[in-house]
Amino acid sequence: MFYFVVRYARWLARVPGLPQFFDALLFLSTWIFKRSRVEAMEALENEALRLPNVRLKNHRFGGTEFVREPQGELGHIHGQGLLDVLLTREASQKLLATGRVRPHHVFPDSRWISFQIKSMDDIPFAIELLQMAIARA
Repeated sequence: MFYFVVRYARWLARVPGLPQFFDALLFLSTWIFKRSRVEAMEALENEALRLPNVRLKNHRFGGTEFVREPQGELGHIHGQGLLDVLLTREASQKLLATGRVRPHHVFPDSRWISFQIKSMDDIPFAIELLQMAIARA
């Protein structure tokens, strides 16, 4: 459902409050059907707060944003556990070549990459991605 909406109904993101509502529905669905994924998402948020000067805030398109001052957004996580991270072009191309991450769902030819959090086993790599985002500055 997420990819269908992003691909064919992207214009809905301009409707005030709708992206946040949609992401809340994604989170509710994840909480009902994939509770262990929600636990992993919460663990990622807790671990991210241990990184220097990182804080959390609501993302403008729903989900939770990881922010580090003065750098700004490092990445964000959507309600179904999709982590989007902004890296350098070189780092994103290297990671994409490994197949461990995929191109961003909206901006595939950018420095953004996407990584699906599925379980607690994914948290160390997700934190590594956020650390790479910190290092890009």
